Amino acid sequence: MNVQSPPNLDKLRNIVQSFGPHSFTAAQAATEYEGSAASSESTKTFDKLLQRHEVVLGIQPVTGSPGVWKAC
Repeated sequence: MNVQSPPNLDKLRNIVQSFGPHSFTAAQAATEYEGSAASSESTKTFDKLLQRHEVVLGIQPVTGSPGVWKAC
């Protein structure tokens, strides 16, 4: 992902909603967003994006599982 451009939050919201009630990792979200396997750097970037936009995306971190998220 090009960190210079802002993320498409609508696309990201659709991706995280596609996981439904199941938990997902930042790597899974990054892979879906980019359309290819996410690198470790991309995964870190997406974890930061998920943290920054969790309210807008309707997600929350899974307690005790770093990098794991679920819908609220």
